[in-house]
Order: sequence, then C-alpha cells, then structure tokens
Amino acid sequence: MKRVLVIGGAGYIGSHVAQVLCDGGYEVRIFDDFSNGLERRVAGRFSDVVKADVLDREALLEAMDGIDSVIHLAAKKAVEESVSNPLKYYENNVGGTLNILAAMSARKVKRIVFSSTAAVYAPNEKSEIEEIDLVSPLSPYGATKAISEELIKNVGIAEGFSTVSLRYFNVVGATQVAFGDNSKDNLVPKVFTAVRQNQKPEIYGSDYPTKDGTCIRDYIHVGDLAEAHVSALRAIEKNEIHEVYNVGSGTGYSVLEMMNQISATMQRTLEPVRANRRAGDIPQLIASIKKIERDLGWKPHFTLKEMIDSAWEAEVGNNQ
Repeated sequence: MKRVLVIGGAGYIGSHVAQVLCDGGYEVRIFDDFSNGLERRVAGRFSDVVKADVLDREALLEAMDGIDSVIHLAAKKAVEESVSNPLKYYENNVGGTLNILAAMSARKVKRIVFSSTAAVYAPNEKSEIEEIDLVSPLSPYGATKAISEELIKNVGIAEGFSTVSLRYFNVVGATQVAFGDNSKDNLVPKVFTAVRQNQKPEIYGSDYPTKDGTCIRDYIHVGDLAEAHVSALRAIEKNEIHEVYNVGSGTGYSVLEMMNQISATMQRTLEPVRANRRAGDIPQLIASIKKIERDLGWKPHFTLKEMIDSAWEAEVGNNQ
C-alpha cells in the first residue's frame, strides 16, 4: 500500500485530503504543527501523526521515512497579514518548502503535490484566468506561493521528481462536521463568527468595477478540491510531470451574492456593513478549469447552495 505524507494534514483542507486518500486505499501520515490545524480532525481517524514544524528539517527527514509521495499544504495564508508582516510569510512558506524539498531529496521521495493559490495571478480583465496567464502577485502571500511553485518545479527537474502545483480558488464547505473551516480569514467562517458574536458581517470594498460593486470570486467545495489532489497524485504516480492546474468551480460569485446565500441557508437577515477595501484584493478572479478537466479527468460537482449548507452544518455542529 502506498504511503503519503500530508503536510498540514490537520488543517481544514488537509484533513479532507487525508480522508479522501484513506478512502482511496492510501496509507496516510499526518505532519502538522497544529498552529492552525485542530486535534479534532485527526483524533480517532489517523493513527500516524507527527506534530512538528516545517522549519524543523530533522523532523521532516524522519517523517519522510517509508513515504512514497508528499502532499504539501502547510502555509501561513492571510493575505492582509502577509502585507504587514512579509518576513513571517517568506520564512514559513518559502523556507518550509525548501526544507520539504531537501528532506525529499535526502530520502529519495520523488513525488509532490503542492497547495498553491490563485493569488499568484496578476489582475486582468479576462472572464476566466488560465494557467498561462501572467503570474505577478499583489501580496507577499501570493509571492511566497509563486516562489514555491518555481522551487518545486526547478528542484523537481534537477532531482527527477514528479510535481503538480494546484492553484486553489476560494474553498468552502465541509464533508464532515469535525473538518469544518476554522479560518479567521475566509469569508464564510468570518460571517458565521460575526453572527455568533451578535455583530454584523463586513463586506470589504463596495466600489469595485463589478456588477454590484463587491469582489467576485470563484468558490469550490472542499470535497471537490480534495478529490483534485487524488487525481493529481495518480497523475504523478504514472509519469514524471511538472504541471500547474487551477482548481475552482469555473463560476464567479460576488461577495454580496455569497451573503445572500449564507442568509438563505441560515434563515436569517444578515445586514452586512460596507467597509474599506483590503490590501492585496483584486476585483475579480474566476478559474478556467479546462486544463485540469482535460488532463486529469477531474471536475467539480457541488453547487453554491451545497457548499454553504455544508459549511453551516459544520459550524452548528462545532459550536453547540
């Protein structure tokens, strides 16, 4: 049985990926420092868990023993914080990736799927962003992911690794209550937190050149995203490749449209407050998913309502 090291496997996305891998017949080793990952996501589900930091190269070396492939999801990811504290992001995200690649090289692990982001793209007015479009991040967070993509590709070519970088768009929902999103920065959990605290949720920027003045983003269910990792893993198991793929739904929703669906799901009026734009945000970002559909045979299945409904179910279940 093939063994996969899921770095960041106690995180929101990582736990979903780890579960899908287990369901697909893989053995999984979780590596997480639990700075954002939660014990509830691994307790009783995964027996092989390493609690350590990606900046600890010795811990990574030990964790690579007996491993066939790596899925690297560990990163600091708050765009706004990265603008105010870029050094933290370069040290953790780029330094951590270097340590992972060094440990892979030392232990002869030849396959890696990397968690990248749509934040690597430069703003443009296209209706859909393609993988060939200009990479020029607005935020240090996006820059750390772009640098890491290049590191993985260049080291992969030199070392004979097989590599895939998945550029995530906005991830929503849950497949299990325990795996629910605890991020302080993602739109949907931020709205839930505001409501729980009897506050009005905020919309950052209402003067963008979009249909209703709010940012438009591509949202994908975390279950679909997890399946994309398995598709990528199977591809790198078959051939030495060095590819980048967008992972989204291919559909754009404005922040106001998201608020309306959240309101419908929660069955309550939200009355969001308009606030200033956040540094590093761009007006519109929608994925072209033609390449991943063609190459890997992957496609998304969840609707926006299903995304929000599942997110709310997890929110209720974790805050009773």
